[in-house]
Amino acid sequence: MLKKRKYTIVFLGTDGSGKSTMINSITPVLENRYGLKVRYEHLRPNYFPSIAVALGRRSVDEEKRMSIVENPHNVKTSGLLGSIFRLLYYLADYTIGYLLKVAFTKNTLWLFDRYYFDFIMDPRRFRINMPMSILKFCEVLVPKADLIISLGSSPEIIFNRKPETSLEEVTRQTEYLRKLVEKKQNAVWVDTGISIDESVENLLAEIDKVLRKN
Repeated sequence: MLKKRKYTIVFLGTDGSGKSTMINSITPVLENRYGLKVRYEHLRPNYFPSIAVALGRRSVDEEKRMSIVENPHNVKTSGLLGSIFRLLYYLADYTIGYLLKVAFTKNTLWLFDRYYFDFIMDPRRFRINMPMSILKFCEVLVPKADLIISLGSSPEIIFNRKPETSLEEVTRQTEYLRKLVEKKQNAVWVDTGISIDESVENLLAEIDKVLRKN
C-alpha cells in the first residue's frame, strides 16, 4: 500500500534519450498498478503560460505548434537582464505555480518531462545567458521530486538517433546527467540504449521502489 497520495517524478535526458517514448509507455501501467491519476507536464508546472504567450507575442495555439524544437541551439540568447527576467519568471512557476497546481493534489502522480536541471544542463536552449553559479544557487528554490530519472546511453547511440545537436554537446550533457545521478540520492540512471521493453521494465522497477517506500 502506498504511504503518500501525491508523487512527482522527473525525467531527464538529452534529445533522443527516449523521454517521450518511456513516459508514453509507462503511463497506462502506472495508472493501473497504483490507482493514481497520472498527470504530465513539460519542464515546469505550467501554471503560468510561456513568456511569449504572457507577453502577447504568440497565442496558445501558436505556442503548441512551436513546442517541437528541431534545432534547440538555433536561437539567440537574451542579455543579462533578459536572462534574469526569464529565470525569475520560471522560478515563479516552480514555486508559486507548483504550490497552486501541484502541491495539494491528491491521488496523483506527476510526471515531468524535463525539469529545472535542464536550465543548468543546457541554458542556451531556454535563451538564458548568465553565470552558472546563479542557476545552480537557485535550485534550492525548486520543489524536490520524489524521483529523478536520467535516461540515456552512450553519446554515440543517442546522437545517431537524433542529431539535433553535436556529438560533443550530447557527450557533455550525458556527463552532466551521470554526475547528477551520483550526486543526488533521489536520482537513478536508466539505460535506454537497450530494447524499449527492457528499458520500460527497468524504469518501472525503479519507480516501484520509490513509490512503495515513500
